[in-house]
Amino acid sequence: MKISIEQATGLVLGHTSVLEEEQTPLEDSINRVLVRDIYSAIDQPPFDRSPLDGYGVISSDIEGASHETPVVLKVVDKLYAGMASDIPVLKGQAVRLMTGSMIPKGADCIIRQEDTDLGEQYVSIYRSLKADSNYCHIGEEYEAGAVLLKRRLKIDAAAIAVAAGAGLTSLPVRRHVRAAVISTGDEICRPGEKLPPGKIYDSNVSYLSVRLSQLGAVVTERISVEDNVDKIAALLERVAAGNDLVITMGGVSVGQRDLMEKSMEAAGAEIVFHGIDMKPGMPTLFAVKGRTLFLGLSGNPFSAAVPFELLVRPMFSKMLEDPSLELKKKKARAANDFTKRSPSRRFLRACFQNGVVYMPQKQGNGQMQTMVGCNCLIDIPAGTDEVWRGNEVNMIRI
Repeated sequence: MKISIEQATGLVLGHTSVLEEEQTPLEDSINRVLVRDIYSAIDQPPFDRSPLDGYGVISSDIEGASHETPVVLKVVDKLYAGMASDIPVLKGQAVRLMTGSMIPKGADCIIRQEDTDLGEQYVSIYRSLKADSNYCHIGEEYEAGAVLLKRRLKIDAAAIAVAAGAGLTSLPVRRHVRAAVISTGDEICRPGEKLPPGKIYDSNVSYLSVRLSQLGAVVTERISVEDNVDKIAALLERVAAGNDLVITMGGVSVGQRDLMEKSMEAAGAEIVFHGIDMKPGMPTLFAVKGRTLFLGLSGNPFSAAVPFELLVRPMFSKMLEDPSLELKKKKARAANDFTKRSPSRRFLRACFQNGVVYMPQKQGNGQMQTMVGCNCLIDIPAGTDEVWRGNEVNMIRI
């Protein structure tokens, strides 16, 4: 019996487990999700720091200073970034400071070098400042013990910079999903080979491998296999051992060469459901073997693409604890007409832009050219007549 896509999603998620944690080098953690809060072991900055090139002085010493009445101070030290300060600033003194250098004790403000005569032994100051002016205090950005990065953060370049600035070399994330992609059928031929009569090039392996990678998976194997139960079953059993997800294309309908359900059962997998009440993607098959998930998709490219988006994204969101992978649904206005009736629930490829969605007229299950540039699916309820320009539609971003 066919089930709804919502029921199918519930069954898939019921068999999906959160993946294990691993400590990953900073640069390799980009676009992954943080497993727990990260705390700083240091203050940032770790010392009082000058934000500019100038002189560290005592504010009361330069009160009333101007070009007409400069204040002259003795320069007792010069500090570059990376040097430690060991000479304090006393009344009537100044320390030459470069951007990023440590501010010595006693100085309570930094006068810009543009407001001085750049003196080396004695410096003339041409303006006054209040205490704390041009002064970066220790722990100004964050203090030791503060939360640097929060759990479930999608790690970006700025997060990596924050972690590196705190002295970290790695971050705790969920390990990558390991997935294998298998395309079945006597009619398929690898791209680059000569195309014999009756054969077609296999686009499914390329498409789904790339989509898996885009969603954060490591694709361990990309395999094409002929229609043979024993060969398919042996292959499924082998790849199940090292993968979290095995996606197959082809062999899930009701023809004489539709062998995937038998092959999965022969490989020791338990069939959870076979058939979803929607178009395209009706013959979608889901099975499990231990913690390995099997998703059997149609050999028609768009019939495979739709259930892939609707089922794999929620699956990965749970595996990786990544809320950004959850399906995002919203209402939109149709930019054009779609004149076919939809007796059953139908999903259309579409492009959302400037607040409206454009629906290509060519929506064939075996066609992918009109999928180029599409960034959403339109969910058409069963029994809907034509969709007219300006009608409100249900959109799912992909």
